[in-house]
Amino acid sequence: MSRGRRPQGRRGAQANPGRVAAARALLGVEQGGHAEDLLAELAPAKDADRGLAWHLCLGVLRRRGTVDAVLSPLVRRGLDSLEPPVLVTLRLGVFEALLSRTPHHAAASQAVEVVRALGLGRASGLVNAVLRKAVGATLPTDPLLDLPPWLQARWSEWPEWVACLREPAPVFGVARGPDAPRPEGCDDGVDLGARTLDDVFRLPAGSGAVPRLQGFAEGGWWVMDPASVWVADLAFEWSESQSPRVLDACAAPGGKSLRLASRGAEVRCSDLSPQRLARLAENAQRVGLSLPARAHDWLKGPAPGFGIFDVVLVDAPCTGLGTVRRHPEIKWRRLPTDPAAMALRQRRILASCADHVAPGGLLMYSVCSTEPEEGPAVAESLAGWDIAHRWQNVPPAPGADGFQAFGLRRKRGGT
Repeated sequence: MSRGRRPQGRRGAQANPGRVAAARALLGVEQGGHAEDLLAELAPAKDADRGLAWHLCLGVLRRRGTVDAVLSPLVRRGLDSLEPPVLVTLRLGVFEALLSRTPHHAAASQAVEVVRALGLGRASGLVNAVLRKAVGATLPTDPLLDLPPWLQARWSEWPEWVACLREPAPVFGVARGPDAPRPEGCDDGVDLGARTLDDVFRLPAGSGAVPRLQGFAEGGWWVMDPASVWVADLAFEWSESQSPRVLDACAAPGGKSLRLASRGAEVRCSDLSPQRLARLAENAQRVGLSLPARAHDWLKGPAPGFGIFDVVLVDAPCTGLGTVRRHPEIKWRRLPTDPAAMALRQRRILASCADHVAPGGLLMYSVCSTEPEEGPAVAESLAGWDIAHRWQNVPPAPGADGFQAFGLRRKRGGT
């Protein structure tokens, strides 16, 4: 046999199940799924294979622009001409060969087996040929490549933030209190800019599956980003109350509600999705906190019978562009028109929630987005209210999500 005629590899070789799971998860992302949900379902139970699936899937999503820059010159008809399973397999192969520690020949050989496992064995020759050329390519170094063009333009002056998006996001835990059980080796107190967040800790890289870590099953802590923790803490600072009565209007999955309740607030929760509220209830039960909840669609107006509150927290649905380090598929999914489109919904939700703020109370508006259309533009639009407080983690501090929060109070003479 002449060299290059047939994909190389030992007879009877099989695709590693972690690699196959990563490929299937990437295909699911292309169809609108969320990477973490898909990986939770598809990744193998064996730790090594499960870890590989997560590493490869999220790695490809983080570095897709760089990977495609390598592949594009090698596919004569263009990447868009490839069937989705073939393109996904090629992306996995390039990422593994050039951006991880897998030997080049092993990455190419396994990619051939992956495309066969996906039911496209007829494309194995193409996959083999392209990858054997790709391993000799010079890897582009510009971090902006790993963003779609419209975000390249928006974030070009944030080089530190853009560069960190290429790396796995750190994972943080929030303890129910100073004496709550937590994993060993985690120091209490995480800095966010000039602030230290008490009972927040960073998990060491490679800690393993969160549910298996010390203190989690016992309800000692939950996972939450520091910027999100600080938004919850601002409810106390801005309301000037040690134990405010709080409505968390868009509460699920419940991290902010748990933080508020663990610090002495009386919290009532709402969310559009009963399924997401069920997840919130599970989290609250595990941690041992009471979080009464009820589903409501704030786009339809105020919630009858909800009453009034010292603080109404509206962590509104948004583009999520501040969380792209943890959810890298978001950057490839959003369109340039999405921030303005989301702002229209956010304004309606904020107006509905405002009816539940007690006289002299605080209306808090927050989004895990970096974009001005979803931040100050929405907060400034609510008639009869002034912005009394604001905090914006934009561009995001290293290791934290991009977040914006605003504290609104009724104008004098308002009801």
